[in-house]
Amino acid sequence: MSAALLAEPRWAQAAQALVEGCIDLPHEEERVALLGAVCDGLGDDLYPAFLRVLSLIGQHGNHAARAAVADVLVHALRTGRLPSGRRSAWGADASSAPPPSYGHTRSLGPLEYLCAWHAQAEAGRALSTDQFHTAARSLIDLIASSDDARRLYCEKLLADVDDPIAGALTRQTRQALRELALAWSAGADALDATTRFVNALPQARDSSLASRISQPAYSLR
Repeated sequence: MSAALLAEPRWAQAAQALVEGCIDLPHEEERVALLGAVCDGLGDDLYPAFLRVLSLIGQHGNHAARAAVADVLVHALRTGRLPSGRRSAWGADASSAPPPSYGHTRSLGPLEYLCAWHAQAEAGRALSTDQFHTAARSLIDLIASSDDARRLYCEKLLADVDDPIAGALTRQTRQALRELALAWSAGADALDATTRFVNALPQARDSSLASRISQPAYSLR
């Protein structure tokens, strides 16, 4: 029998496999290694697929499933191994795909990546406001399943926005991300936190108002 790619990726099966690995592997190091292997196996071009898997767990997983993955993120954050994707530095070509030379790219964690994708990507390649809300809220709900993961991620975000030298985010994006992090660290839910980010941007990416949020199916391509 010849090998063939599936017509449609099995997102739910991939998410379930990741959850089971995070539950079944006995040691934190092994669980973090699994998370990194899934991300690295996809590569930078398919990092959005990794985000989709995490978002599906946040959106459809029960508390035990979300908590299992969030606990792995805690150890990844503490050891500086949060799976990240590369995007163009804001002064370079800000397309949704990495340019040939990684000298003009910067690594971003899952939530920061979504924020940059919405706020900094070229028109036509950026996440719409509705797509951003759907993806980011699911990710925030996943992380917030662990109080430690939420606290550590907020600390990371606030440290990132105070480091303009890194070059990954524009001043406007950093200011908006600060609003998200401050709201989230103060106890805001995912809807309020993502709305703070969108409202803090100089202009909306599309005609949708942040106060009228729908939740369509989305595709992180």
